[in-house]
Amino acid sequence: MKKIKDKAYLAVAVLVCLGTAAQARQNQLRHEDVVVEKGQALREDIATDKSITINGLLEGDAVSVGGASVTVNGELLGDLVAMGGTVSVTGAVKGDVASVGGPIEITGKVTGNVASVGGRVTLAGTGQVDGDISSVGGSVVKGEKAVLKGEMRSFDIKAVRTVLPRVMKFARYASSEKGRDMEPWMIGGLIGLGLAILFSILATGIILLLLPAVFFPKNVENAAAAITGDMWKTCGIGALILMGLFPGLIMMLVSVLGIPLVPFALMLVAAAAILGLSAFSVVLQGRFFEGIKKTGPVGLPGKVAVGYAVMAGLLFFGKLLPLIGGVLSLIGFMLMAFGVMLGLGAAWMTRMGNRAAVPSGQPYVPPQVPPVQPHQPQ
Repeated sequence: MKKIKDKAYLAVAVLVCLGTAAQARQNQLRHEDVVVEKGQALREDIATDKSITINGLLEGDAVSVGGASVTVNGELLGDLVAMGGTVSVTGAVKGDVASVGGPIEITGKVTGNVASVGGRVTLAGTGQVDGDISSVGGSVVKGEKAVLKGEMRSFDIKAVRTVLPRVMKFARYASSEKGRDMEPWMIGGLIGLGLAILFSILATGIILLLLPAVFFPKNVENAAAAITGDMWKTCGIGALILMGLFPGLIMMLVSVLGIPLVPFALMLVAAAAILGLSAFSVVLQGRFFEGIKKTGPVGLPGKVAVGYAVMAGLLFFGKLLPLIGGVLSLIGFMLMAFGVMLGLGAAWMTRMGNRAAVPSGQPYVPPQVPPVQPHQPQ
């Protein structure tokens, strides 16, 4: 559930940033190096495809999209965003620092979070970061004398949530008349970055759901049969599991004997949710192809992949459409949440898919094992 929740937060962040991009018209992309001299105070946002050097005070955001360096020797009160270039902070940054495809070196102070996609983050000397340091596809190096008050992650969804909203700020230049000054490769790079992040999230979900379909196909089929046979019963059981999960964990935590069982309970619920969502994907794709009167995939992994693609496509790619895009994304998120709830109920009814679903009102009858015939001597 946490991963699904994180993805939902990411989708909401994209929606907010795209909405802001469609309305913002205030900043203009420059095509020159920007230098804030020592003793100078500049009260505006800076966006350029060249380098940025801040020796004085900048009361705004600093954005560089041209692959050039960004250096902060003075003080920056806003956020710092760079694409492809080196980021060096020897002074102070009050906001967040985000970089795509370039290294970040901090020997000064950053009050917010530091996030990098595809670049190395170095906190050296007497540098200090009050927030978190996150890196996707890169590494994080911290010196002995450096101070990090938050957490350090080499791969975490929070890094994407930090970088993506700030990178999506660049879309406002492309959506405005001033955005015509942008080079085509910059716009293409921004679109490619967004698609790469969306694809990586989609691929991660597909891999998780394909695991039970590949290694435990019979379990997935039994769970899918339980959902199809009595959907409302599985929904009710799943809802009870979700409502009782948190109180059950609290009861374990207050018990000395129950504390060691908490990790196992969480892993069991996570495994049941993955198995159940995989089964729900099978049911969803079946209903989808019935609705369009087409023939769907034959193999179980293909059915799971198509069912998940329907949910993820509505959830994320609905953000690209105006007006109805938000509704489509909400439908996708509700489908995924409903699928997890149904899946938990199906996993309970089938004992993690190890037995066939029992029709409502009938007792479970274990399969009959034929007796072993005694050996007849010749």
